[in-house]
Amino acid sequence: MSVSYVEARLESPLSPTDATRAIEAENERALRLVDDFQRRMGRPLRVLHIGNIANNAYNNARIQRQLGIQADVLCYNYYHIMGCPEWEDGALQEGSSALGQDHFKPDWWATSLKGWKRPRWFVQGPSALCIEYLRAKNAGWQTTAYLKWLELELTALQDARSGDDAGFLAKYVPQHLRFLLWLSGPGRSSQGTRQPLSLYRIWLGTFVANGVLGREGKTGEFEAGWLDKISAAAWLWIARRGPQADAEARAALGALREDVRWLRTGGLRERSSSLARSLTHSFLALLERVMLKFVPVSESGCVARSMSEPATRAKEIETLLDEIRRDPAELDGQSLRYREEYVMIHPKPFEDVLLHYDIIQGYAIDGLIPMMNGVKNFSCYEHGTLREIPFENNLTGLICRISFQRAPAVFVTNSDVLPSVERLGLAKDKVVYLPHAFDNHKLRAFREAHPELKPPTSGPVIFFSPSRHHWKLGNSSWQKGNDVIIRAAAEVARETRNFKLVFVEWGQEVADSKALIDELGLSELIEWVPTMSKRELWQRYCVSHAVVDQFVVPALGGVGFETMALGVRLISAIDRQQTALFFGQEPPLLAAGNVADCAGRMREVIQDPLDSQGRGAAASQWMSTYHSAERIVALQCKAYSNLLAGQW
Repeated sequence: MSVSYVEARLESPLSPTDATRAIEAENERALRLVDDFQRRMGRPLRVLHIGNIANNAYNNARIQRQLGIQADVLCYNYYHIMGCPEWEDGALQEGSSALGQDHFKPDWWATSLKGWKRPRWFVQGPSALCIEYLRAKNAGWQTTAYLKWLELELTALQDARSGDDAGFLAKYVPQHLRFLLWLSGPGRSSQGTRQPLSLYRIWLGTFVANGVLGREGKTGEFEAGWLDKISAAAWLWIARRGPQADAEARAALGALREDVRWLRTGGLRERSSSLARSLTHSFLALLERVMLKFVPVSESGCVARSMSEPATRAKEIETLLDEIRRDPAELDGQSLRYREEYVMIHPKPFEDVLLHYDIIQGYAIDGLIPMMNGVKNFSCYEHGTLREIPFENNLTGLICRISFQRAPAVFVTNSDVLPSVERLGLAKDKVVYLPHAFDNHKLRAFREAHPELKPPTSGPVIFFSPSRHHWKLGNSSWQKGNDVIIRAAAEVARETRNFKLVFVEWGQEVADSKALIDELGLSELIEWVPTMSKRELWQRYCVSHAVVDQFVVPALGGVGFETMALGVRLISAIDRQQTALFFGQEPPLLAAGNVADCAGRMREVIQDPLDSQGRGAAASQWMSTYHSAERIVALQCKAYSNLLAGQW
């Protein structure tokens, strides 16, 4: 059974107070789903977020959890610095936050996180390992889940170190990872090459090896303690399975026995670290296979009830494949067969994990995963995805088009993609205008905790521009238009040089920006600062007279939301009509879409450096009303209630 939630229509004009009250009432009605579901089902509503570009899924799940939803994130095959929770919430050591040069291999162990640890509901790493962890976690198999988590940690550390000197080890690597890193080093194998490592096998294999080998006592004889005996008993019980073990498992058992004989022949006292690692590498692949079979079946969620019967589902998939075959997309030289195999094979391993949840939310093109597994309770989440991708003639564009067009719910988070929504023919009743995942309470708490952070009352006016330098080449959805603020500064500098422009030195085209600055004679007005952590950025926002974002995409992004929530004036490009339609009211920022507009906005700030007009305060209030965590989760709950109709 589901509960119907009626949307409050905001009649215009409403006073700011009345509009706030109307939205708060609407939020309260929608959020009732969380308590109603808990009361009726005896458990929380469970949502799985798949994908995490720019930490959208992490932020979304985080605020959903604050409001009672059991939300998990599956971020597979992706380690970009801005797709890790450490970037968002890690207490990074100041001055050490650049974290290396390769943003796709962030080394979180190179800087102190001051005790902060990523939550166990955020799963990041190779897809197969992420799936194994979630399977164990959802089944309540705590030891297995813990060991898989250790393996995820080790894999991330090894990925971060893959481009470094083999002898380098970051300062803040914990002891348990140091040990596992040593244990996973090169060792003996029948092929003489490095073997893949499973921490599950490391842990169990260590105890098993203890049981088989025993320990050397004072007399030189082997002695076995109670732990050795238990380990040996477990080993023998599994070994006696005999015919039930497959050929691979029997071969692994044989290899381990050979290593045991070799180790005994050579003498335990003479064993080397490589031999110890070798024993771990070669011990019984069977063990993990057998133990995983004992994991109890997870309690299924509403996703399982939403799925069609096998025969119906087979017809649905065939119909979808026919549509894919007819699509005119040119696949960059890839064959039609590859197209079919990818959309069929890639989503399949996720199936048994999906069944545990009530809602699956796919970010960017990851709506393909629930769709191809026959899930009806799924949504697609757009975060810039619909600007150009669905209209590209390649496999990514094809997947994007099909998944968004077939999704029963679509969350659109960028006002500038509304024309794309219409071009794709998405039904209006399934499209939800959703503000970017954002926790305004976190920003408010930071602002209240640091009243001392204010712009200077004298001296040059400070404009801070944290945007990535990318303004010449590539996809327009990635460009920031940094040249606009540089050229605008040159115009203003003809009238006054009583200002300073601060840039963050990151992005593909920093050198191009510096060349343009030199060409325009602005070098003495420019300051460059290194890449910063979130909290370092917030400090910079608060001590600046205005923050400058971007000038290509006419929509608000993460920099804009954080700036406004902190009560600081924002200069950025927006489409006023679209943002008013999207949010219900136009955001009170200093809108600028070209050099002349930007120069004009800079003059306004220079003439009123301490913001006597209260533009920053108005922006903060707008965020609390139209972009709060409660508002974001409430809008999703309204969509979820429709997806869950008749299932609880």
